[in-house]
Amino acid sequence: MASIPEQAFVELQALYARLADVIKPFERNCDARGICCHFAAHGHMLFVTTLEAAEMARGGLAPDAAQAREVICPFQRGKLCGIREHRALGCRTYSCDSTYNEERNEIHEQFLKDIRAIESRHGIDSLYQRVTQINFEELRPQ
Repeated sequence: MASIPEQAFVELQALYARLADVIKPFERNCDARGICCHFAAHGHMLFVTTLEAAEMARGGLAPDAAQAREVICPFQRGKLCGIREHRALGCRTYSCDSTYNEERNEIHEQFLKDIRAIESRHGIDSLYQRVTQINFEELRPQ
């Protein structure tokens, strides 16, 4: 995989900061049960773009392949996210509480377009894959 320019990560982090402000009125309390990361059991799946996956790899935590095979986020540790500051858009917009789902979905779609625009500007091949099927080792910074 071609190297991703540092500026793309800077832009992604700025986008995530902007998202935090936009999503705030639609946030629900999270009691850190960790069930949202058990995709098969909770009936959903996290898809991420190439840039998001590379950002997750920069979190410094080796993904747990056994968890991925069980359709659990490979970065969940106990009930918590092991790469919280590097987590993907879907993690930032999803809530187990379905209140405001429509609003959060609209926000998610707009910010996903913005992530794809970053990828396009920097010549990053944009894939959209299940987080449980990504080879994070090839995305890890050298």
